[in-house]
Amino acid sequence: MLTIHCDGAPHPSVWVPGTALPGNAVWLDLCEPQPSEIRACEDLLALRLPDREDIAGVGLAGRNHCIDDAVFLQVSRFPDLEADRDGAPATPLSLVLTPKVLVTQRYANSGTFDVAAGEWHKDPVNRGSASALAELLENMAERTAQTMQGISERVTGLSREMFADRQAGTRRLRRWLVRVGSLEARLARSRGALLGVARVVAFLSEKAPAWVPAETQSRIAMVRNDLDALNHFDAQLTQKLQFLLDANFGLISANQNNVMKLFTVASVVAAPPMLLASIWGMNFKAMPELSQPWGYGMALGLILGSILVSLAILRWRGWLSND
Repeated sequence: MLTIHCDGAPHPSVWVPGTALPGNAVWLDLCEPQPSEIRACEDLLALRLPDREDIAGVGLAGRNHCIDDAVFLQVSRFPDLEADRDGAPATPLSLVLTPKVLVTQRYANSGTFDVAAGEWHKDPVNRGSASALAELLENMAERTAQTMQGISERVTGLSREMFADRQAGTRRLRRWLVRVGSLEARLARSRGALLGVARVVAFLSEKAPAWVPAETQSRIAMVRNDLDALNHFDAQLTQKLQFLLDANFGLISANQNNVMKLFTVASVVAAPPMLLASIWGMNFKAMPELSQPWGYGMALGLILGSILVSLAILRWRGWLSND
């Protein structure tokens, strides 16, 4: 689909195949484009747009470059942060900026583009292709920040839950482990979006053409500062998730130690009775207590007493405590 954003128009319009693109078009948004839509944009710009394979497979050195007055910006894997729960794969993204027109080429729906387009149409001051690009980059950074903030809140809640429950069972520990993995996957997706946008913004900050307005350059510089702050935030979240992962493994290890301690206590307590029972189970004739009427009671009493003495010693040493 080809969505057309024109200067002065309150709303975007969808291109009808076979018709000419309007001369006041500022932003052409290609979403899962058809060949006819790509040709229409190429005819208007007198430029060749990159294919999907070119966007996804281009190396770092040639990903962002300028040809005459046109700026080609490409992100090989741009995740749709809104579709994170559905596990939607990351798709390539291309941005072609010219003095009059911005062409965005994407292969998945994204709420970021819809919000950016709505804000651009509402602002009567910021017009032109460069301002449309700045609006889009600002919304990308904002959506990434919102996603990371949501992850941070979930990480804080998980941390509070993990360290508040001192008697967590195996099932709960497994659920916590799965939640840590899920949060790390969400953070990795936001990190991918952050990295791709950061490279685009860095290129524009250092090699923007002279025709880009100073106001737009200032907005791009602010986006770059925001992305630097998000990079530090991402590092903190990564460290926090690693800490929670280590803590979860520590809790699992503590539970395993409790189980091993239980078996150890059981074996220590059972050793004296087994020793006494094995002695009286020997086939000797000269065992006077076996022929006495009180012999059976004495044997049971000594066995029970050995158990109680063993438990008292273990309790005195603190081995029966869960702490």
